[in-house]
Amino acid sequence: MNKRLLLYVHFNRDNKLSPHVVYQLQQLRGLFGEVFFISNSVLSSEDLKIIKEKNLIDGFMQRKNQGYDFVAWAEAMKKYGFDKLADYDSVTLMNDTCFGPIYDFGAPFEKMDTNVQIDFWGITNNRSHKVKPWADRSEVVLPDHIQSYFVSYKQKIVKSDTFKNFWENVTVLDDVVEVIVKYETAMTKYFEDAGFKSAVLFDTRKENWTGMMVHDFSVFNMPELLKRHIPFLKIKAFTYGADNIYTPLVMERIKQETNYPVRFIVDHMTDVDYPDREYMLAEKTRIFKDDSTVNGNLKVGIHLHAFYLDLIPEYIEYFRTYVKNYDLYITTDSEKKKLKIEENYKLPELKRVIATGNKGRDVLPWMIISKEMKNYELIGHFHTKKSKDNDWIVGESWRRDIEYSLLKPAQQIFEEFERNPKLGLMIADVPSFFEHFYGPTYITERDIWQDMEQIWNKIDFINPKELKQKDSYVMSYGTMLWYRPEALQNLLDIDIIEDIPEEPLPYNSILHAFERLVVYVAWANGYDFEISQIQTNNGFISNYSANRLLRAVETDLTQTKLRDLIKMTLRKIRVILKYRLTGKG
Repeated sequence: MNKRLLLYVHFNRDNKLSPHVVYQLQQLRGLFGEVFFISNSVLSSEDLKIIKEKNLIDGFMQRKNQGYDFVAWAEAMKKYGFDKLADYDSVTLMNDTCFGPIYDFGAPFEKMDTNVQIDFWGITNNRSHKVKPWADRSEVVLPDHIQSYFVSYKQKIVKSDTFKNFWENVTVLDDVVEVIVKYETAMTKYFEDAGFKSAVLFDTRKENWTGMMVHDFSVFNMPELLKRHIPFLKIKAFTYGADNIYTPLVMERIKQETNYPVRFIVDHMTDVDYPDREYMLAEKTRIFKDDSTVNGNLKVGIHLHAFYLDLIPEYIEYFRTYVKNYDLYITTDSEKKKLKIEENYKLPELKRVIATGNKGRDVLPWMIISKEMKNYELIGHFHTKKSKDNDWIVGESWRRDIEYSLLKPAQQIFEEFERNPKLGLMIADVPSFFEHFYGPTYITERDIWQDMEQIWNKIDFINPKELKQKDSYVMSYGTMLWYRPEALQNLLDIDIIEDIPEEPLPYNSILHAFERLVVYVAWANGYDFEISQIQTNNGFISNYSANRLLRAVETDLTQTKLRDLIKMTLRKIRVILKYRLTGKG
């Protein structure tokens, strides 16, 4: 067994152990004879059991989140003792701020570790530059430095007094910028000034950084990292690159060139960032090709709002054919219709029919009936949708999409909910008729934002999250979906009846705002969503791309960036046209 020691620092603001961290430890385990895990957040006994039972660590230290990573590493070194550290062939410092290894790390690790001309090394570096981090202080010159998310020290340097003096003098600082200035960016120069030699896998100091916000390649140029097969990608790179046109292409390249489970990226960024970034949507899309004959174990309730009574038989046929075991609740707008439904449908699965009045379309009835359906494990919300002016062609198209995306694959959808406890919603893709009848789905939401914000502020969240104003939202078009009650109940419990206008509704009514919030409320409640798709191209992605292009035209982008935007959008349009003309994606 090699005598390499890894001191690994973990932090999660929600006190979770993310799957990408477990995967990272599994992949690194073979490179190190000993792994010491330091957690700056409280790990549950279940999470700690996972990493111990998988034999991923040899030691563990739970500490308060004080002094950031540098104090955590320093405390771990003091726990070991510097005399004992000197016995290891190398001591490597790492934190969990990266995804990876994306590419093979064994070969580059061995190459750097066996290079006798190197005393310490890392993955990436950053060039010297001036900053003014504090308004009341003068500019600071940050020297060339190895970025601290991964630094490996060989025995020669670990045995030195220089190494001991640096780490013994690390103190708790509350200002993260001060930590960066005093420790991270100063560390490389400190050891180099003492005569030790350093290296990195990717020396970025002389690279052209035109078009980047900052010359930090680890955060602002993921394509360049992939080009060089750099094994780790910073989580912060996906935060800053959330809406960058290259980020979906980065994800696609990872899928094509590596075995890294990109779902780890999507799931973690959903937790720490936002749930509907364009680069996430392909991974949150499901195409259910085959009908499952296996009935799930979930207790299922269905709400059907029946404004058009002539469509009830169609939906009941769908429910009986595809859903099979369920309880049915029907709402309608008048007492007359209620009596007619009760008279015509003597169904064992029908639990109740309620007349809710002709206000709020299907949303207000849904909010009313939801209070009686809280005890179901999974609920379907549907209504007898017809388009404006009873356009039967569009109405038929909409119902066909709902049948094929939410009802025909119902058993598979139920299995997906059982498999994934984090799944809170299953929605349909953008309806196909949007593109067939109304052209590309260039839907903007600027006029609805005020109502969205008003609703959001009324919701009783346990752990509130920020709602962001966007050009496009992922939404359950027609407000038809499958959902866990706990994912949406606080949204359904609010009172908006006084804010709902009379029919006909304007485009920017509070009900339109409501349907755009469903995905984001579930996310704020700790749940994710998936899209049940019946077409090869994802309509939400097409819409996001189109709106980004329109936004670029409206703003003062450089000619190069605008050209890149147009090129990427045209490529996507060509794919969509190919599908439309040939039926092949």
